[in-house]
Amino acid sequence: MEIRISVRNLVEFILRSGSIDNRKKAAPDNAMAEGGRIHRMIQRRMGSEYQAEVVMRYVWNTPSYDLIVEGRADGVINGETVTIDEIKGTYRDLEKMKGPVDVHLAQAKCYAFMYAADHDSAQMKVRMTYCNMETEELRYFVSTHSRAELEEWFIGILEEYKKWADFSSEWQEARTASIRQLAFPFPYREGQKELATYVYQSIVHKRKLFIEAPTGVGKTLSTIFPAVKALGEGKAERIFYLTAKTITRTVADNTFQLLRDKGLRFKTVILTAKEKICFMEETECNPGACPYADGHYDRINEAIYDLLTHEDHYNREMVETYARKYKVCPFEMSLDMSLFSDGIICDYNYVFDPHVYLKRFFSDGVQGQYLFLIDEAHNLVERGREMYSAVLVKEDFLALKKIVKEYDSKMEHQLDKCSRELLPLKRECEGCQVVSSIDSFVLAVERLSETMEKYLEDHDESP
Repeated sequence: MEIRISVRNLVEFILRSGSIDNRKKAAPDNAMAEGGRIHRMIQRRMGSEYQAEVVMRYVWNTPSYDLIVEGRADGVINGETVTIDEIKGTYRDLEKMKGPVDVHLAQAKCYAFMYAADHDSAQMKVRMTYCNMETEELRYFVSTHSRAELEEWFIGILEEYKKWADFSSEWQEARTASIRQLAFPFPYREGQKELATYVYQSIVHKRKLFIEAPTGVGKTLSTIFPAVKALGEGKAERIFYLTAKTITRTVADNTFQLLRDKGLRFKTVILTAKEKICFMEETECNPGACPYADGHYDRINEAIYDLLTHEDHYNREMVETYARKYKVCPFEMSLDMSLFSDGIICDYNYVFDPHVYLKRFFSDGVQGQYLFLIDEAHNLVERGREMYSAVLVKEDFLALKKIVKEYDSKMEHQLDKCSRELLPLKRECEGCQVVSSIDSFVLAVERLSETMEKYLEDHDESP
C-alpha cells in the first residue's frame, strides 16, 4: 500500500502552532495568481545554473506501507554546494522580517534532504527568497546544513506523522474489505438497478452523467452506492456530495449511515457554514475575541486524532462536541476532518466558488481522484451567476466620491467617471423587476396562456 502526502501538507500539518487570527492582513482575491507571477518572474531572472520547478520524491518504507512524500522545489541552484531555493510572495514589510517563517523553511529543508539523498550530497544550502508582491522587493535568508543534520530532522518529522499514516493504512484496509462485502440494502425498485449501473459505468469510463428522475425512485442511494463501490475498487479516493439545501444534505447523510448500518466502514463529514457552527455570538476569529481561536493550532491535532479514532460520522453535533472538549474552532476542525474523510457532504461553494473553495483539495499542485455527486444540479446555474458575478451600486460611487473629495482629487475624478459610466446602465434597467424562480415560472405560464388564447381567437377555435 502507498500513502502519499505533499511536502507542504506534511510540514503544515505537523509543525503548525499558535492561534487563528483574522486581524492579520488578508491576502487579496488575486493573491494566488500574483504569487505564481512572482515565482515565474524570479525564476526567469536566474542564470543557467538555476533549475526551476524540480520534482522531488522520497519513499519511506514501513512494514505495512510506503509513505511517499513528494513535491516541487521552486529552484535548485547548482554550484560547489547545491542550494535549494524556496520562493514566497508576501505583502509583509520585508525589512521587519527577522527570519524566515518556520513552515516555509521546513519546506525548503525537506527538499534539501530529498535532493541530498538522491545525489549523495554531504552538504546543502537553503535559500529562502521573499518577494513583496506590491513592490517586487526581494530579501534572502540563507543557511547551510549537513546531510546528517537534514536526515535526522526530516526522519523526525516522518516519525511524528507515522501515527496518522498508520491509522490511514489500517483504515483503508478495513474500508476496502467492508466495501467488497457490501450489498445493495433493499430489493431494487423499478429502474433503480439500471440507474446504479449507469452511475458505476460513468465512473469507470470517467464520464459525466446527468440524471433526471421523479421523486421517490431512490436517486440518492442509487448514486451513492455505486460511487462507494467504485471507491473500494481504487477508482477514486474520495466522494463529494454537493447540495444547496439542508434537507438534501440530511438525506445524503442518512444514506451513508444506512450503508454503515449494513456493515460499511466509511468516514463522512458534513461541512457547516462558519456563521452557523461558530460558538460565539460574533464570528471574530482572533485570540482577543474568541477563546477557541486562542491557541487553536496547539490543540487541534490532538482533537482530530481523538475524533478520528473514535467516530466515523462527523456531523455538526459531533464536531461541536469534540471542539468544546479540546477548546478549538469547530469550523476549522470540520475542515481538517475532511482530509481524513472518505465522503464530504457540503454546499456547492466549497467546490465551485473561487473565493471559498477547499484549497486543500483544489489549489494548484494538489491532485486527487475525486467523485462529485451533485444534487439538483439545475440550481448551479443561478448559484454560478452569484459566485462569478460582482454587484456594483451607482450610489456607492457617489457616496465615496463625497468622502474622498477633500483628500484626493484624482480618486474623486475616477469615481465620478465610474458613476457616469453606470448612469446609462441604470437607465436601461429602469422598469425591470427582480423576481424569484417561482414568480418567473408563474409569469411564463401566464404569458403562454395569453399567447394560446390569442392564437385560438385568431383561428376562430374554442379553448
